[in-house]
Amino acid sequence: MKIQRLIRFSLISVFISMSFIFGQSFFSMKGFGEEILFTDGYAAGLGGLTSLSNENPAFPLILNKTEFRATVLGNFVYGQQAGQARMAQSIRPLTVNGKFPLPYKFSFGFRLSELFNQNFDVYSDSIQVANYWTRRHIIGKGGIYGLSAQVGKHLFDDKLSFGFEYTKIIGQELEQWNFEVFQGSYLTSDTVEILYSAHRLGAGLVTHLSYFTIGLRFEDFLPGTIDQKVISHNSIVDSASGIKLNLPNSIGLGLSFDKITQTILYADLFYRNWSTTTLNDTVITQYVNSMKISLGAEYYLKENLPLRLGIRYYQSYLADITGKNITEYAFTMGSRIPIVNFGGFDYSLELIQRQGRELKETIARLNFSLAYEEAWKKRTRRWGY
Repeated sequence: MKIQRLIRFSLISVFISMSFIFGQSFFSMKGFGEEILFTDGYAAGLGGLTSLSNENPAFPLILNKTEFRATVLGNFVYGQQAGQARMAQSIRPLTVNGKFPLPYKFSFGFRLSELFNQNFDVYSDSIQVANYWTRRHIIGKGGIYGLSAQVGKHLFDDKLSFGFEYTKIIGQELEQWNFEVFQGSYLTSDTVEILYSAHRLGAGLVTHLSYFTIGLRFEDFLPGTIDQKVISHNSIVDSASGIKLNLPNSIGLGLSFDKITQTILYADLFYRNWSTTTLNDTVITQYVNSMKISLGAEYYLKENLPLRLGIRYYQSYLADITGKNITEYAFTMGSRIPIVNFGGFDYSLELIQRQGRELKETIARLNFSLAYEEAWKKRTRRWGY
């Protein structure tokens, strides 16, 4: 039991300690935070693919070499509300994953990635208390992460692959509730600490038919738990442990078309059934089902030099303080720089417009993925060697 706790907190610490947080968003990330639906520069540059990306345990369709990939995300946010504006930025690691070919057309993969981002920096509306005008300044740090193991099988001369995935869900969030009298002058400060633990099962399929490649992905969360405590003046004033959590399942469908010379077209749909989410068997009625639609195109200027463009519409399961659901529109672009005897460097830029009823954010997001690829060569033993 102690070893499991040590592993859990070590993994959490790796991600949190590497995150240089200056405020991820001005929307209060209630619930479980911002969904992270794609995890590298390749997928982001094409509008945010999910089913035809490393999110799918059956991807890629052809795997004849070992692949490692690490991704860093830079986020720059400009928020506007009621004639006021603020800026924020963050730089953080997003994912690390690897895939290995095995004998008999099997493959094995692993992934450590951010599933929900819980970094935010918000102010409440002003309220009058005891002849003082005060407001709440709430800062959230942390997130929910997944450590995944994948097994895949490739069939029919690499025309079909399917895979299965198990994910251990771990997470920690720290919310600092500051009651501010004047700018930077705090009356009180409370801390809310939340720990998450759950499991997830996933399955995927990728197949190539004529000029089309189709990807399917399904995932379902197993029951998990939440532990929470509130600390005020260095004392625990409230706590609850073992809160039962049921997160929703999701399904994804991806399609690519490669008939056009030097060009590949992509379409991707992701849907998560948030209306089934429960805490202690009570349905959370505030959540709505989330959906993402992505369209992308990849044009190869040269054999190893692609130009990627994409657009995305996304409706979050979250609502703003007025009850208006948060939606976003994005335009994306990216490319890949090959690295001789190593692999490649994928990068993308996303320009995002996110809004509720009163608050609007303009976001520039950079994704950088360093990929190491090693071809496995069969060595033949000869006389004299």
